[in-house]
Amino acid sequence: MLIWISALAAALIVLVAAVLVRTSYQYTLDRQTVIMDRLPSSFDGTTLLLITDIHRRSLSDEVIDGLIAAGGADLVLIGGDLRERRVPLARSRRNIKQLARIAPVYMVYGNHDYDEDMRPLEVMLTEERVRLLVNEAVVLEQRDGSRIRLAGVDDPRLERDRLDLALSDPAADAGSEPLFTIVLAHDPILLDRMNAQQKQEVDLVLSGHTHGGQIALPYIGPVLRGTEDSGYWRGWFDFSAQQTTGASRGPRLFVSCGYGTSRLPIRLLVPAQYHLITLRSAAVPQALSQSLQDQ
Repeated sequence: MLIWISALAAALIVLVAAVLVRTSYQYTLDRQTVIMDRLPSSFDGTTLLLITDIHRRSLSDEVIDGLIAAGGADLVLIGGDLRERRVPLARSRRNIKQLARIAPVYMVYGNHDYDEDMRPLEVMLTEERVRLLVNEAVVLEQRDGSRIRLAGVDDPRLERDRLDLALSDPAADAGSEPLFTIVLAHDPILLDRMNAQQKQEVDLVLSGHTHGGQIALPYIGPVLRGTEDSGYWRGWFDFSAQQTTGASRGPRLFVSCGYGTSRLPIRLLVPAQYHLITLRSAAVPQALSQSLQDQ
């Protein structure tokens, strides 16, 4: 009897493990719309493809073709961890080529991008015309002259982030009013390091790293919590209400559950996801109308 019970338990464990592995390969296209007060009206409707934590995974033609069929995006943003240790450079290159089919690609480094020699990765990204943002910013401009700023910081987990440098780019400071600013940062812990002035300058922060915990339980949430984790596990966080200066301005943070996995290739109640984020300007009436419909 004991042998049969042990065999049944082992079979059940194998079955559960198989389900968790299969779940980790079921990718979800997550659509988000965010209304921003300072976004110029000419940028209303701008779409961002955010994908983070690809790790060992390969982007299939099915995923990319589906994104293109869904309307594509104006920019592709890679939020770090394009690779990890022992991932062939050819696989990372193919993933970049796949994403470049959609739109120009911008990227920041994550902690696992540093697992191996950086030079081959940097050369490949240059060859594939990826705009790498290492504590720097670029200015995006419309035909009417309106502009926004896209800044990126090096990996916060490895304490390589210098948001002060990214926000001090002279090209982004022209004009009397600070530009609407998006910050791409691998780890949302960046929010805990931002000072009051930076929180006034930044409108939107896009991050990953957490994988949403990869394994979550009902009423408990992520179970693989580290002592250094920020607590911003997944989804939206609004910091405007946390300002102590009397001003209402503050960044909004979005944390992706990520595309791949780390350590074990399993997920539970945490989807493998990539995102189409549509930016809407509060200055455009239909943006507010759409917000009411979404609610």
